[in-house]
Amino acid sequence: MGHGFALNVAPDMAAFSAFTACGLPEVAMASLAEMAAALGGPAPAEEAVRAAVADAFGASSRP
Repeated sequence: MGHGFALNVAPDMAAFSAFTACGLPEVAMASLAEMAAALGGPAPAEEAVRAAVADAFGASSRP
């Protein structure tokens, strides 16, 4: 069985308390917005995240 790849930018994380993501009960899901807030910064824009991931994988984020 394979796994996917996802980045939670700024969703309502309450939904994640209803299930065990990836069968990992000891792992808490987080969002980039929560992590940025913990560091005192703003949430990244979805387009900026998409572009950064595309750049990291050597792909274009634009059609």
